[in-house]
Amino acid sequence: MATLVSQVVVTEPMGAMSSDPIIVRLPAGPEDHVAALLGAWTGQGLAVSDRRSAMRFEAGDAPDALVYYMVLYGLTNRWVDVHVDGVPVDFQRIYEESRALPDAGRRAEHLMWAQAGGEDPPEGLPHAVLEPGGVPSPQAVSLIRYSARLRMVPPAPTGAAFACLARVAGIRHVGRERFPFLSTGREPEPVARNSPGQGIDVYEVVRVAARHRRSRESHEYEIVPAADPARYRRPAEANATPIEAVLTRLGSAATDDPVVWTCPEAGHDPTLPALLRIRRNRARCLSCHADSLPPAGLVARALDITPDEAAALILELDCVIDRPAPGYRRPELVTPPRPGTLVTAYVTGGRPDRFECVIYDAGIGHPREAVIWRPDTANLPPGVAGVELLPGDGVTALVTEFHQGTPGRAGSCRLSITEPELAVRALATQVPEVIDGAIVVKDVARKPGSRTKLAVAPTVPRLDAVGACLGAGENPYRLAAAHKLLNRHKIRRPAHTWEKLEIIMYSSDPRTYLMNAMRPAEVVDARIENGNAVVAVPPAQYRGGIGDGGLNAELAGKLIGLFVEVVPAGTDLDAHLGAFVRPRPF
Repeated sequence: MATLVSQVVVTEPMGAMSSDPIIVRLPAGPEDHVAALLGAWTGQGLAVSDRRSAMRFEAGDAPDALVYYMVLYGLTNRWVDVHVDGVPVDFQRIYEESRALPDAGRRAEHLMWAQAGGEDPPEGLPHAVLEPGGVPSPQAVSLIRYSARLRMVPPAPTGAAFACLARVAGIRHVGRERFPFLSTGREPEPVARNSPGQGIDVYEVVRVAARHRRSRESHEYEIVPAADPARYRRPAEANATPIEAVLTRLGSAATDDPVVWTCPEAGHDPTLPALLRIRRNRARCLSCHADSLPPAGLVARALDITPDEAAALILELDCVIDRPAPGYRRPELVTPPRPGTLVTAYVTGGRPDRFECVIYDAGIGHPREAVIWRPDTANLPPGVAGVELLPGDGVTALVTEFHQGTPGRAGSCRLSITEPELAVRALATQVPEVIDGAIVVKDVARKPGSRTKLAVAPTVPRLDAVGACLGAGENPYRLAAAHKLLNRHKIRRPAHTWEKLEIIMYSSDPRTYLMNAMRPAEVVDARIENGNAVVAVPPAQYRGGIGDGGLNAELAGKLIGLFVEVVPAGTDLDAHLGAFVRPRPF
């Protein structure tokens, strides 16, 4: 019977506009799976940055497929969709569920080695039974979770093998990732921690792949000076608040385990435990969200408000963290919403020149008047319909001005939904590295309601700035959360196209920066002269490189400060540039 070979199908390459997927076929039985996957990857013309592209893993025969999949995890830092014989395996769901499985407790004696799966293990080696599709018993979970080393014998069907690997990897995740050895079950009984010949060390495979990814990332990014820390001072202070104190104010309670609390959110999946696990002052609930949240993010998610509003609630120690009912009154406690912060505004009515709104202020505990001027909502690109807000609509807006009220009357805010800073703030409040200053948003080019490009750069070495903003690992939904926050007023209107956020790698070299800014089009060559630029893209990507109505080229030029013209590859760029470049007056 012929060996079924695994392959990676890159469905949306970052550097290509063609709808045709790129198929990376992986050789069977290599000595070095990491080198084999990297060789096949680059052999298809894919760059290192394409690891962030949309892709799926089509599994061949196990155990090769399992090892290749874990190499891909190390290289991409995320669980890629996996298909076996055309049927998807929900690897991430099984992995996440398994992390919360109950166990029978840790053994009194130290457990060095155990085996999961397989039949007739060596005498004296603790054995945990793995039933494909089933849930291990608490005793089996304890063996898998608390053994210092574990070898796993995957079942023969490839789909069942992936499900078992996800189950075991999830159970063993206690504070950090701990992967098993892939074993045949015929290896000799281990006698020491580092006994050789126990199978393929999956943890080492992932570590080598991740080391390669980080080494490339350190060369990709240009380190820039840190920005003004005062810009995100309040969210940073809120995230430094002990999360246990925040959970107490939200009405949560600790369980017998001090790092496990009840979740304050409503609408949980009844089949999953409504519990939060705390680690490094962040909390994560398996039932309601798959990412680990800092205090401000947790409050924002629980109350459906912006992280800036959540930070104000956290820092005001005398107020109850709850959504106050309209008409509720209590003394003013903190300063009003500050210009440059995000608020959740609710439309109460409209006039010919403005939309009237209210925001629920953490400081005064009752609605505060706000206004969005209609010209602000009409400041949109051609072809994008103006925003028509209806009473009851919720919208994420940027505070641009605050007018102090008179005694007995709260002040009012002027809000904007088209300022570029709104997109910057929406992203920053979802990415702790931006709040902490490890990542800087260098430039932004926005067409409100349609598309925004944000250029980011790290201020510290060995940090994947683009990857951190997109989300990966335990926080895979950062960009999606920013996207939802920015488009709050469109959630109930499926016919409205959401504004798209694109994260671009910053560079001080104008040519490199331009090529990055033209993503997702792949720039073959570029020329820059006197404030004008000509970029060449493959003919198949010409229309996409320009973008609808020239939007992609326009935003790329706006980001860098150039007038950009897109031409098909093969065009004489120097001649084309000379045809329209004119010296600009000083």
